[in-house]
Amino acid sequence: MHAAVISFHSSPLDEPGSGDAGGMTIYVRRLAEALARRGLTTDVFTRAQGQLQRPVGISPGVRVVPITAGPDGPVPKEQLLGHLDDFVAGIRAFALSQRISYDLVHSHYWQSGLAATRLVQAWNVPLVHSHHTLGRVKNRFLAPGDHPESVLRLDGEDEVIDAADVLIASTDDELEQLACLYGASHDHLKTLHPGVDHHVFRPLDRAAARREVGVGDEAVMLFVGRIQPLKGIDLAIRALEQIVPALDREALLLVVGGASGRGGGDEIERLRRLAADLEVSDRVRFVGPQPHTRLPVFYSAADVVAVCSHSESFGFAALEAHACGAPVVGTAVGGLSHIVRDGRSGFLVPTRDPATFAAGLKTLLSDDDLRADFSRQALESASAFSWDRSASKFLELYECLVREDFPEICTC
Repeated sequence: MHAAVISFHSSPLDEPGSGDAGGMTIYVRRLAEALARRGLTTDVFTRAQGQLQRPVGISPGVRVVPITAGPDGPVPKEQLLGHLDDFVAGIRAFALSQRISYDLVHSHYWQSGLAATRLVQAWNVPLVHSHHTLGRVKNRFLAPGDHPESVLRLDGEDEVIDAADVLIASTDDELEQLACLYGASHDHLKTLHPGVDHHVFRPLDRAAARREVGVGDEAVMLFVGRIQPLKGIDLAIRALEQIVPALDREALLLVVGGASGRGGGDEIERLRRLAADLEVSDRVRFVGPQPHTRLPVFYSAADVVAVCSHSESFGFAALEAHACGAPVVGTAVGGLSHIVRDGRSGFLVPTRDPATFAAGLKTLLSDDDLRADFSRQALESASAFSWDRSASKFLELYECLVREDFPEICTC
């Protein structure tokens, strides 16, 4: 089979951790590579910009195809719809010029979904769609001062949901959100978990990892992700203030990631001011975005990983942390409960109260034996997730959709 994957606003070649590149970027690339190992050929269509102006093979059977749509440079996601028609026309022209017939389309994020609805109408093939985040969910759990998702996005999500043959949910929680908040039919919903690359994300030598990231005997908390209000990093800083006098060693918070979205730059400055006001500036290090393949060094160096999001569709940072043996203290949102075994591989905190969050952190940071036990449980939890396992289930779904006349048969 030959699949067209639509990733309009974010290229799988982008390094995740800042800008628009995050968990979805990882998802699109790793799933395509795992599917290719099972014989599925994939073209990933994304908007051309910068040096990405011609198709690039990223592994046997997978190539990224840039399509000229709009200016040669970054475009805010909120303005991308103005270039949607050019993007769709460019994909159709590429397929025609290459004499390629795609068996199905898999789109990622709502704007890509709108492009995909037009493509499947022209090609008469099935449409699989992954939202990754949902506007109505984000608006229900909006961070203070953050921008609500627009009516344009909410209407666009509705249009994609109505058009898709199958909507992919990463967790059962997301499936219920699609059904309850958007009215999506259960017959068109299927839960398929993402994976993690265990060849990359695995425990490394702890002492060597700590030397590499520049820490010594400190109690190290780690945040990994894009810096934006949604991620709630202020909770980790407020918790750090409470932990400092409660530990018998120095405490340190490493923030790995770069600014993302409309409020990303302002958020970094706000977090710096907060750390200064709480007198923990010398204990908070903004490391900046790091190559994805280098993250295991940070996870292996950390005593505990903090996931403080206001909402989270899945939680790649938590899964990657667990795959490296790092316990997680996180907010009890979204898909984290599918990864973190509460009370065994980490703690899921049902409130954004800094004292409650700090209590979970302190428990792990002050007890080496307990932390080692949580680390073992973390590895066991992460072992249930892999891209090869995910790809097998996706390929089964794709083959069913191509073969059967009714998509409901494929979601049972």
